[in-house]
Amino acid sequence: MSKVIIALLTTAILSISTAVTAKTIEIAHPWSKAVPPTSNVAAAFLSIINHSDVDDTLIAAHSPIAEIVELHTHNNNNGLMQMRQVKAIDVAAEQQQQLVPGGLHVMLFNLTQVPSIDSQFPLTLTFKHAGEITVNVTVKAATYSGDDNHIPHDVSHNTQHHH
Repeated sequence: MSKVIIALLTTAILSISTAVTAKTIEIAHPWSKAVPPTSNVAAAFLSIINHSDVDDTLIAAHSPIAEIVELHTHNNNNGLMQMRQVKAIDVAAEQQQQLVPGGLHVMLFNLTQVPSIDSQFPLTLTFKHAGEITVNVTVKAATYSGDDNHIPHDVSHNTQHHH
């Protein structure tokens, strides 16, 4: 009996417009480091803010510009930084999970399109509870470190000067 009720509740929750469910997880400041035009790989960084009182988990990511997208972390192995794929990235209830250079991040492999500085590419993040959230990742110069988070990200950084 309880299974039926759970199924009905799940259906009811799913049929509510996605705008409601998407608010539980907020993706802030998605960015990527510019890579050489010949590059086959790129990385994306962002902040995941969980506004709900339920722990959620980032379980997958994909992008039209890459054939393979993986979740990665950096490990310090006897002073050697190594990248390692992780199956999932947990985002605790009411907490923020930072994906940053040298830490957790999203890796894009076999690029079908190499993003250029100041361009954007879509990245879809799949969460266990919040479902799919697609964000536009802004490509920054390789020297950028993500430290100017306090600057609203709609401020354009010299995007007018296209040569």
